[in-house]
Amino acid sequence: MPYLQVGLMALLWLVFTVSAASKTRGAAAQRAFAESLRPLPGLPGRWVGPVAAMITVAEVLVVAGLTWALPTGAAAPAVAALVLAAVLLAVFTAGITLALRHRTAARCACFGSAERELGPVHVVRNAFLLAVAVLAILIGPGAEVHPAGALLAALTGAVAGFITIRLDVLFDLFVPMRKLG
Repeated sequence: MPYLQVGLMALLWLVFTVSAASKTRGAAAQRAFAESLRPLPGLPGRWVGPVAAMITVAEVLVVAGLTWALPTGAAAPAVAALVLAAVLLAVFTAGITLALRHRTAARCACFGSAERELGPVHVVRNAFLLAVAVLAILIGPGAEVHPAGALLAALTGAVAGFITIRLDVLFDLFVPMRKLG
Protein backbone atom coordinates (compact mmCIF):
# COMPACT_ATOMS: atom_id res chain seq x y z
CA MET A 1 0.00 0.00 0.00
CA PRO A 2 1.78 3.21 -1.15
CA TYR A 3 2.19 6.10 1.28
CA LEU A 4 -0.18 8.38 -0.64
CA GLN A 5 -2.91 5.78 -0.42
CA VAL A 6 -2.33 5.41 3.33
CA GLY A 7 -2.68 9.18 3.77
CA LEU A 8 -5.83 9.34 1.65
CA MET A 9 -7.39 6.43 3.50
CA ALA A 10 -6.54 8.01 6.87
CA LEU A 11 -8.20 11.25 5.75
CA LEU A 12 -11.35 9.37 4.76
CA TRP A 13 -11.22 7.23 7.91
CA LEU A 14 -11.26 10.32 10.15
CA VAL A 15 -14.02 12.07 8.18
CA PHE A 16 -16.27 9.01 8.15
CA THR A 17 -15.48 8.15 11.78
CA VAL A 18 -16.50 11.60 13.01
CA SER A 19 -19.57 11.58 10.77
CA ALA A 20 -20.69 8.08 11.82
CA ALA A 21 -19.99 8.78 15.49
CA SER A 22 -22.14 11.89 15.38
CA LYS A 23 -25.08 9.82 14.16
CA THR A 24 -24.61 6.78 16.40
CA ARG A 25 -24.11 8.48 19.76
CA GLY A 26 -27.80 8.00 20.58
CA ALA A 27 -31.35 7.88 19.30
CA ALA A 28 -31.69 11.66 19.54
CA ALA A 29 -28.62 12.14 17.33
CA GLN A 30 -30.00 9.75 14.71
CA ARG A 31 -33.39 11.52 14.79
CA ALA A 32 -31.70 14.92 14.40
CA PHE A 33 -29.77 13.60 11.41
CA ALA A 34 -32.96 12.21 9.88
CA GLU A 35 -34.73 15.55 10.39
CA SER A 36 -31.88 17.34 8.58
CA LEU A 37 -32.75 15.23 5.51
CA ARG A 38 -36.45 16.18 5.55
CA PRO A 39 -36.11 19.39 3.44
CA LEU A 40 -34.23 17.59 0.66
CA PRO A 41 -36.17 17.61 -2.60
CA GLY A 42 -37.24 14.24 -3.94
CA LEU A 43 -37.05 12.45 -0.59
CA PRO A 44 -40.55 11.46 0.53
CA GLY A 45 -41.21 11.99 4.23
CA ARG A 46 -41.80 8.29 4.89
CA TRP A 47 -38.29 7.54 3.56
CA VAL A 48 -36.43 10.03 5.76
CA GLY A 49 -35.89 7.61 8.67
CA PRO A 50 -34.86 4.59 6.57
CA VAL A 51 -32.54 6.69 4.38
CA ALA A 52 -30.89 8.20 7.47
CA ALA A 53 -30.40 4.71 8.90
CA MET A 54 -28.95 3.39 5.63
CA ILE A 55 -26.52 6.30 5.42
CA THR A 56 -25.42 5.70 9.01
CA VAL A 57 -24.89 1.98 8.42
CA ALA A 58 -22.96 2.68 5.21
CA GLU A 59 -20.71 5.16 7.02
CA VAL A 60 -20.02 2.63 9.77
CA LEU A 61 -19.14 0.04 7.10
CA VAL A 62 -16.68 2.48 5.50
CA VAL A 63 -15.06 3.05 8.89
CA ALA A 64 -14.90 -0.69 9.60
CA GLY A 65 -13.35 -1.46 6.21
CA LEU A 66 -10.74 1.29 6.52
CA THR A 67 -10.02 0.34 10.14
CA TRP A 68 -9.29 -3.20 9.01
CA ALA A 69 -7.33 -2.19 5.90
CA LEU A 70 -5.09 0.56 7.27
CA PRO A 71 -3.00 -1.44 9.74
CA THR A 72 -3.03 -4.69 7.76
CA GLY A 73 -2.67 -3.39 4.22
CA ALA A 74 -5.46 -5.78 3.19
CA ALA A 75 -6.54 -4.84 -0.33
CA ALA A 76 -10.08 -6.29 -0.41
CA PRO A 77 -11.49 -4.38 2.59
CA ALA A 78 -9.69 -1.24 1.44
CA VAL A 79 -11.22 -1.37 -2.03
CA ALA A 80 -14.69 -2.22 -0.69
CA ALA A 81 -14.56 0.63 1.84
CA LEU A 82 -13.23 3.10 -0.71
CA VAL A 83 -15.86 2.19 -3.31
CA LEU A 84 -18.63 2.53 -0.70
CA ALA A 85 -17.14 5.87 0.40
CA ALA A 86 -17.06 7.08 -3.21
CA VAL A 87 -20.70 6.06 -3.77
CA LEU A 88 -21.80 7.80 -0.57
CA LEU A 89 -19.85 10.95 -1.42
CA ALA A 90 -21.29 11.03 -4.95
CA VAL A 91 -24.81 10.75 -3.50
CA PHE A 92 -24.06 13.42 -0.87
CA THR A 93 -22.64 15.79 -3.48
CA ALA A 94 -25.62 15.27 -5.78
CA GLY A 95 -28.09 15.69 -2.90
CA ILE A 96 -26.48 18.91 -1.70
CA THR A 97 -26.35 20.28 -5.24
CA LEU A 98 -30.02 19.45 -5.72
CA ALA A 99 -30.92 21.09 -2.40
CA LEU A 100 -29.04 24.25 -3.42
CA ARG A 101 -30.71 24.34 -6.83
CA HIS A 102 -34.14 24.09 -5.17
CA ARG A 103 -33.14 26.69 -2.57
CA THR A 104 -34.22 24.54 0.34
CA ALA A 105 -33.50 25.36 3.96
CA ALA A 106 -31.66 22.06 4.39
CA ARG A 107 -28.92 22.12 6.98
CA CYS A 108 -25.64 20.27 7.20
CA ALA A 109 -25.77 17.56 9.83
CA CYS A 110 -22.61 16.05 8.40
CA PHE A 111 -20.68 15.94 11.65
CA GLY A 112 -23.38 16.13 14.27
CA SER A 113 -24.80 19.61 14.25
CA ALA A 114 -27.22 21.07 11.76
CA GLU A 115 -26.40 24.70 12.45
CA ARG A 116 -25.34 25.79 8.98
CA GLU A 117 -27.51 25.78 5.90
CA LEU A 118 -26.09 23.81 3.04
CA GLY A 119 -24.00 25.94 0.75
CA PRO A 120 -21.37 25.80 -1.98
CA VAL A 121 -18.65 25.02 0.58
CA HIS A 122 -20.42 21.70 1.29
CA VAL A 123 -20.41 20.82 -2.41
CA VAL A 124 -16.70 21.65 -2.63
CA ARG A 125 -15.91 19.61 0.50
CA ASN A 126 -17.80 16.55 -0.75
CA ALA A 127 -16.40 16.82 -4.27
CA PHE A 128 -12.91 16.97 -2.75
CA LEU A 129 -13.62 13.91 -0.60
CA LEU A 130 -15.02 12.08 -3.64
CA ALA A 131 -11.82 12.86 -5.53
CA VAL A 132 -9.79 11.56 -2.56
CA ALA A 133 -11.75 8.29 -2.54
CA VAL A 134 -11.43 7.82 -6.31
CA LEU A 135 -7.70 8.58 -6.24
CA ALA A 136 -7.20 6.09 -3.40
CA ILE A 137 -9.04 3.46 -5.46
CA LEU A 138 -7.00 4.21 -8.57
CA ILE A 139 -3.69 3.98 -6.71
CA GLY A 140 -4.58 0.42 -5.75
CA PRO A 141 -2.46 -2.00 -3.79
CA GLY A 142 1.23 -1.42 -4.14
CA ALA A 143 4.57 -2.04 -2.57
CA GLU A 144 5.04 -2.62 1.12
CA VAL A 145 5.53 0.51 3.18
CA HIS A 146 7.84 1.13 6.09
CA PRO A 147 5.88 1.46 9.37
CA ALA A 148 7.36 4.88 10.19
CA GLY A 149 6.49 6.19 6.74
CA ALA A 150 2.99 4.74 6.98
CA LEU A 151 2.51 6.40 10.37
CA LEU A 152 3.65 9.76 8.98
CA ALA A 153 1.33 9.35 5.98
CA ALA A 154 -1.58 8.44 8.26
CA LEU A 155 -0.94 11.42 10.54
CA THR A 156 -0.74 13.74 7.54
CA GLY A 157 -4.02 12.32 6.24
CA ALA A 158 -5.62 12.77 9.67
CA VAL A 159 -4.58 16.44 9.77
CA ALA A 160 -6.03 16.93 6.28
CA GLY A 161 -9.18 15.12 7.46
CA PHE A 162 -9.55 17.43 10.46
CA ILE A 163 -9.18 20.49 8.20
CA THR A 164 -11.75 19.01 5.83
CA ILE A 165 -14.22 18.39 8.66
CA ARG A 166 -13.88 22.00 9.83
CA LEU A 167 -13.83 23.51 6.32
CA ASP A 168 -17.10 25.38 6.71
CA VAL A 169 -15.87 26.96 9.95
CA LEU A 170 -12.57 27.91 8.32
CA PHE A 171 -14.46 29.32 5.34
CA ASP A 172 -16.57 31.45 7.69
CA LEU A 173 -13.39 33.00 9.09
CA PHE A 174 -12.52 34.45 5.69
CA VAL A 175 -15.96 35.37 4.32
CA PRO A 176 -16.34 38.54 6.46
CA MET A 177 -12.92 39.72 5.25
CA ARG A 178 -14.06 39.46 1.63
CA LYS A 179 -17.22 41.41 2.42
CA LEU A 180 -15.21 44.22 3.99
CA GLY A 181 -12.71 44.45 1.12
